[in-house]
Amino acid sequence: MTAIEERAAGTAQEGIPGSGQLSVDGATSATYPHLPYADAVYAALAELQLLPDLTEAGTRREGTVMGRRQRPELFARLEWLPNHDDLVPLSLRVEGLVVEWSHLGGWAIRSGSDLVVLDVDDLADPSTVAEAVMHAALCGLGCACEKPPPGRWENAVYLDIALVAYDERQGARDDA
Repeated sequence: MTAIEERAAGTAQEGIPGSGQLSVDGATSATYPHLPYADAVYAALAELQLLPDLTEAGTRREGTVMGRRQRPELFARLEWLPNHDDLVPLSLRVEGLVVEWSHLGGWAIRSGSDLVVLDVDDLADPSTVAEAVMHAALCGLGCACEKPPPGRWENAVYLDIALVAYDERQGARDDA
């Protein structure tokens, strides 16, 4: 990648207003453009006083398809360990709760072998994600409470641009 491409790749991320939680330079923002979104979701959970025990964000690449390595997937993962005070249903207290976001698959919540794909936008407003997580922590994965309001993160357009640039760079690397 040329210096111009690196600078352009970082521009979309650096232009996200209010994304100062993590100090990211141009190279980091091109490699991990989803960090400000993960920060915003974490902040929304903190407002609800529903903090996970473990958080991680990064890239992963799993397996091969027809002899070709799969493209890297950006992810954010928040985990409430078993017996966490905020987990109300017994099944969650025993198994814990994992909330994951992937730029390829959107939002999902898992506890043990149970998995629920959240019915929210892939780049949902962080408060919407936090509300869905709160309902799951209080009522379980099959929560029949009202659905969180629809809506996208206010900076979703910038992240969309950065994710497209990320995918294009990864495709170019895989083709090389």
